Amino acid sequence: MTYFDSTYSEQGIGADFARAYLSNVCVAKEMLRNGIGYMLVTNSKMVAEDWGVSDLYVHVAVDNEPAKNLYVKSGFVYESDEPARQARFLDRPRRILLWCGLPITY
Repeated sequence: MTYFDSTYSEQGIGADFARAYLSNVCVAKEMLRNGIGYMLVTNSKMVAEDWGVSDLYVHVAVDNEPAKNLYVKSGFVYESDEPARQARFLDRPRRILLWCGLPITY
C-alpha cells in the first residue's frame, strides 16, 4: 500500500511547479506606446496558465515607471522590495518583485 501525504511537495527535477518568473520583456523604443508590451505580458500569462502555473512573478527596477505601470495594468501587484544593499552588492538598480495570480479572466 502506498501512503499519500497531501502536504508533501516533490522538489527538484520532475517536480510539479506552480510558480513561474517572467523576465526580459522588452519593446524597441520606436515601438513603445503601441500595446506591444501589454500583448507580450498577456500572452505570457495565457501560456503560463496553460502550463498550470498559479503564481507568476516579475522584477522591475524601482525607477522604471513605464514598466511598473504596464505590469499593474496587466494584473500584477506589489510583493516585496529588494534591499538596497543587495542591489549595491550586485551593482544594479534596486528592484521590486511583483506577483500575479492565475488563472485569470480576460
